[in-house]
Amino acid sequence: MISLCLLSALIVGALIGSFLNVVIYRYNTGLSIARGRSQCFVCGKKLEWYELIPLVSFILQNGRCRVCHTKISWQYPVVELVTALLFFAVAYRQVSLYEIFALYPNGFLFSTLLAVYYFIIISLLVVIAVYDMRHKIIPNALVYSFILLAFGKLFLFTYLFAWPIGTLALLNLTAPLLLAFPFAFLWFVSRGMWIGFGDAKLALGIGALLGFAHGLSAIMIAFWIGAAYGIILIVASKLFPARFPGGVGPEKEIPFAPFLILGTCIVLFTQIDVLGIMQFFNV
Repeated sequence: MISLCLLSALIVGALIGSFLNVVIYRYNTGLSIARGRSQCFVCGKKLEWYELIPLVSFILQNGRCRVCHTKISWQYPVVELVTALLFFAVAYRQVSLYEIFALYPNGFLFSTLLAVYYFIIISLLVVIAVYDMRHKIIPNALVYSFILLAFGKLFLFTYLFAWPIGTLALLNLTAPLLLAFPFAFLWFVSRGMWIGFGDAKLALGIGALLGFAHGLSAIMIAFWIGAAYGIILIVASKLFPARFPGGVGPEKEIPFAPFLILGTCIVLFTQIDVLGIMQFFNV
């Protein structure tokens, strides 16, 4: 039963990933996200159902359109695979925690609804990350949806499990503002040169989703990975200057949302507390 649940999450994740690609490519283009068949962007051929099987179609077609043989972007299989793995991770997390949920009335229903909630959160974060990589902007509709869902969970869990309000619950309730403020401050001081205001909004949602200790861990991990990525880019530009004609320097804009989202996913599934803050609350 557990294996079937995990396999189902993997398959559903790949299917959702295919839809997320549609959202990423069509968002803010005037094209309908819900209507209209997918087609090749070069020759305009309408794709058949067997050309839309997540991952499989890309492999069988050797990553090319069947008609004009134009290369298909690697974004398609990567988003499908990443979403599938993240959905699998959500299902595995819920299965692992089920003994805790079973202690509560309607524990199975609560665990299932929470899994669906995380599926939606993951889908939003995947779209935000890839869209920011492509366009270097975080769409307001997506980040506000993430913030709204994150705050909904924060207030619900505070009401269910942390009432009356204790020190940890109070810290978690203020976490969104505490984590977003440094980003907003950097944005204000630099007039948007150092960091985008969309990153501040994203940090607000991360604080609400993960709480203070884990939210701070996610942001610190994001900065570490981002710094490592920047160093690798600089070294690569020196070793292979032909591949980096414009060079890599402080003026080069690198979207930070993907790193924030990667850090969020790492903490969500590992519950790592980088600074050991939770030990002060005996948690």
